[in-house]
Amino acid sequence: MESCQNKSSEKSPNNKYIGLVDADLLDNGTRHPNLVLLKLAGFFNDNGLLFELILDPKIDISRYTRIYMSKVFTFTKLPEFYQRAIGTPDEKKILCGGTGFYANETNVSTYRQRREEDMRKLENDEYLNTLRNFYGGKKFGISMARQMPYYHLYDTFVEQQVLKGFKREKYKDYQKYSIGFLTRGCVRHCSFCINKLENKILPYSRLEWFLDNERDDQGRLVRPYIYLWDDNFLASDLSVWKPLLQQLIDTKRPFQFRQGLDERMLAQSPNGEEMAEMLSRARYHGDFIFAFDNWRDRELIERALKIWKRHNPKKSTKFYLFCGFKQAQHKRDMFYKDIWELFHRIKILMQYGCVGYVMRHEDYHNAPVSNLYIQIARWCNQQQFYKKMSFWQFCYRNQSYWEEKTFKVADRPKLKTFEDFEQDIKIGYYDKVKMCLPLRTVMEVMEMFPMRRTDLIEMFNYTMADLIDEDLWN
Repeated sequence: MESCQNKSSEKSPNNKYIGLVDADLLDNGTRHPNLVLLKLAGFFNDNGLLFELILDPKIDISRYTRIYMSKVFTFTKLPEFYQRAIGTPDEKKILCGGTGFYANETNVSTYRQRREEDMRKLENDEYLNTLRNFYGGKKFGISMARQMPYYHLYDTFVEQQVLKGFKREKYKDYQKYSIGFLTRGCVRHCSFCINKLENKILPYSRLEWFLDNERDDQGRLVRPYIYLWDDNFLASDLSVWKPLLQQLIDTKRPFQFRQGLDERMLAQSPNGEEMAEMLSRARYHGDFIFAFDNWRDRELIERALKIWKRHNPKKSTKFYLFCGFKQAQHKRDMFYKDIWELFHRIKILMQYGCVGYVMRHEDYHNAPVSNLYIQIARWCNQQQFYKKMSFWQFCYRNQSYWEEKTFKVADRPKLKTFEDFEQDIKIGYYDKVKMCLPLRTVMEVMEMFPMRRTDLIEMFNYTMADLIDEDLWN
């Protein structure tokens, strides 16, 4: 099968065939293209080399003279062809990199060393430094900040998925966006973040270095949207974020900061009002995304929300809600504290008419009732549920819906209070009818914390309709 990457094959000067590997795509799947691989593909395309995105984890790699494999997530399993290559001559032709290879390193000095090596690995790569650089900065070798991505790298993958029956729109992130960093770095030192040792934020790429202007036969932009991976854009200096934000606005293209913006800066910066006002004029793509990762930031978040709502009272606003960090089976108090703080962050967001999006650290697997995080995410991360029902109602509706579809039960109410549900347990209803996993999970938590029963019932019954309060916004 011919792939779009082979357009430059006839002009390849040395017949090298290069494989690019998105390890996350091959294992778990991912909604986003890998930016490093897009830039490597652009570099090889500039130099007229043969390359392709490897889509078979069991492929025979003998045809490739060199392979570049990127892994973002620590839980991603490396492909079978790499496991086979270990200890053989083929291992030497596979260059690995990405945060997934070191993000869980606990030794600070080792982490710092591996992070710095990974950030510089490609620009120090001996083979890459034999190839021409067409974007300035140096004559040979890749400049990661300047290199224009090759946005067709994932086209073959998308076409394969469409042939399998998936809708093309599902893969819009691979085909509809110009992607890059305007700034790099952060100043927050969050222990769970890849940037935890960073102390500053600096300009990185210019917008024109990754903004794609390809048009289709009708003259329409192929990639009409922009998304940005900046770590903490609003915490950069005024002389950095303001002109860059204005430049984004001036493109008149919809854009989005995919990792979210630091809401706290609206309250902490003397320019917070200006930030909110400029963003109100932006042609933003989708929800405005911020983060409310720590309960200790609640006062800052509320101050910032008042500023935000003053300028953006009707803009759809979402907050990432980090949870599940450092969980362990024996740490029940830590588990309860994490759940309590998560629901109280959700309560504040509901009061200000904002939605949440639960982001689970992989440590959640070790929690005493790990499935509770899954059920909360199922509810919170789907706005049609979050906005219309409480977590408890969502869990019970799972049960009543299942009974309707499985047993064709017509006389049971779709929703019940927790107290009425407990009455059903007492009369033996669930001795005859299987209880769904969300309800079993709620009961397990209730039984684990009997002294917290009242608080849990209250939290599980938070609803946006009851809590939203526009008087708080002023």
